[in-house]
Amino acid sequence: MGKDCPEKKQKCEAGAPKWMTTFSDLMSLLMCFFVLLLSFSEMDVARFKEVAGSLRDAFGVQREEAVFEVPKGIDVVSTEFPARFTVEELLERIKAAVKLEMIKGEIQIESLKDRVVLRFKDELLFPKGSDELSPRAKQVLFKVGEVLELFDGEVVVAGHTDNTPVRGGRFRSNWELSAARAVRVVEFFLKHKFVLPRQLAAVGYGPSRPLYPNDTEEHRAANRRVEIILLQHKNPLLEYREAFSGAKEQEPLPQEAK
Repeated sequence: MGKDCPEKKQKCEAGAPKWMTTFSDLMSLLMCFFVLLLSFSEMDVARFKEVAGSLRDAFGVQREEAVFEVPKGIDVVSTEFPARFTVEELLERIKAAVKLEMIKGEIQIESLKDRVVLRFKDELLFPKGSDELSPRAKQVLFKVGEVLELFDGEVVVAGHTDNTPVRGGRFRSNWELSAARAVRVVEFFLKHKFVLPRQLAAVGYGPSRPLYPNDTEEHRAANRRVEIILLQHKNPLLEYREAFSGAKEQEPLPQEAK
């Protein structure tokens, strides 16, 4: 017997010491605390894959390859992550880039099976009745453009308006205004070389495709928007005409149409 438990005066109690109960409670609380912190954290999937890819061959035994010249530096992102489209990765990147605007409700993002739709309120990009990009619009579009640099699909910019007729100004109709705004966004992406010209298209829908009935000012404001639609790349862009027509061989154009 030890000194803490004299044989004659007292009998040793069975089980763990009493302090173990308090210590166990403390450990349980700490575990719950860190699990809670983990649940609040956000993981950037795209960035994680970039880091994982760059470290993939940094440790362990690597395969042997014949080298005929002095090794040079390489671009890890371009070699490990070629430009290809996946909805999940693109969605995560865009959400991270425009998180503040999403919280304010100025940008909505819709993810579908083969596309991602970015929906901008018109007041975020343009002054009322104008097709000139505001300074803040350029900042937001620049962040979006940086995400699109590794995107190899089609980018369709669509302008929409409500059904209120255009009065005055240099635009004769809502159709002209919506088309001009779409073209302005396309020109911004081309100016900064975020997207290749063959990937881009500008469309003006005017008031023909409203999200809500134009019965209240709130609904009309929601219908005035610019959408950037990112379409999954299914066919080589050079074969777009053949894929669209359903024929692999195109008939020659009539002589008078050339």
